[in-house]
Amino acid sequence: MHLYGNTLERYSARELPQKQLAALDSHVSNCLFCAHGLADQAAVSTEWERRGWLGRLVRVETPRPAEEPAEELGAKAA
Repeated sequence: MHLYGNTLERYSARELPQKQLAALDSHVSNCLFCAHGLADQAAVSTEWERRGWLGRLVRVETPRPAEEPAEELGAKAA
């Protein structure tokens, strides 16, 4: 019993029945495959990703748009 797809998403959101959550908690605590799957899901949802050959977690910064376009700055200067 490994966590995949919808089950993985519902488990991480704690939206499964209590009995199933308890069984999956026990499984995840002993299954490296599922523990890595949960870690990867958490990394994606919080803008982190694994990089490098060691797979270290690095925060992914999304570029923010400039406050004023360069054209408007040029018009103000003239």
